[in-house]
Amino acid sequence: MTMAASITDDGEHLSAELAAALRAGPFDRALDLAIRRRGLSLEAVQRRVALRGATVSQATLSYWRRGGRRPDGDRSLRAVRALEDSLGLPRAALERLLTPVRPRSPEDTAAGLANALDLSPAAIESCDGIDLVGNNRLSLMSLHQHVHIGPDRTERLVRTEIVATARVNGVDRWVSFFHPQDGEGHQPTVVGTRCCRPARARTDPDSELLAVELRFDYPLRSGETYVYSFDIGYEGPPPATDYSQYGLRTPARQLVLQVSFDPAQVPVRCYRYYKSPAGLSSIDGELPLGPSMTTHIAIPDAPPGVHGIRWEWE
Repeated sequence: MTMAASITDDGEHLSAELAAALRAGPFDRALDLAIRRRGLSLEAVQRRVALRGATVSQATLSYWRRGGRRPDGDRSLRAVRALEDSLGLPRAALERLLTPVRPRSPEDTAAGLANALDLSPAAIESCDGIDLVGNNRLSLMSLHQHVHIGPDRTERLVRTEIVATARVNGVDRWVSFFHPQDGEGHQPTVVGTRCCRPARARTDPDSELLAVELRFDYPLRSGETYVYSFDIGYEGPPPATDYSQYGLRTPARQLVLQVSFDPAQVPVRCYRYYKSPAGLSSIDGELPLGPSMTTHIAIPDAPPGVHGIRWEWE
């Protein structure tokens, strides 16, 4: 594993992902990674905080870790400082993430989103009028993407089901970014929705990246959960494919990627892969494909990056 240059107070090297989160936030991601690095339960974290003279409940820690709430007030800040000490973090490493930061430039936003989607920044910048950072107002509790492959080896339908929690008041939309594997007239489009409806949409003519705002039935309050789903199909010919992937910009409490094949055309093998935001790639072992002609990966506490399933036809 590539390690960052910064170190904790006790001399241990921070992981690259945790170091990046401590630099750029958000607070909930940095806290989650710090707890996972120590391998502690919330009960153990609560005990360590109490030993340092601060008080915080396990429920509050869970909300902070998921992004459902943010620490606010003197009592919470004392708990955050105790958390830093309990988790072996530098002083103020978490606390400074609670202060307002300068807005990112459009270039920074495009570059970050392009990296998560494995696209060029130019493709993202073509989505004029789309709120590129709006999805950051939601924390992902669960995301399930189910891809249906036809008998001609083409991607026929992609269904995405999401359970999310509002991080602030007034959240009323999710922006879906979707692109086929080549820009050859496939014309991706939203063909079905549940508990949301398509609104403003943009398509990059070169990559055929589709960016579409999906409006919720009502605005959410901070901490409120919402369940919604949508289907992506094609107005033009569906693309032939040998992989399916999902790019996460922020962590998801659970990520499930599922691929179903037509019995008339079954791959000889399937395997999973992952590319981190830092560009590090890994390929894991072969995935099973049962009589249902379906394979999947399920990732608890999925980190940002590109998660995918690849298969070989012959």
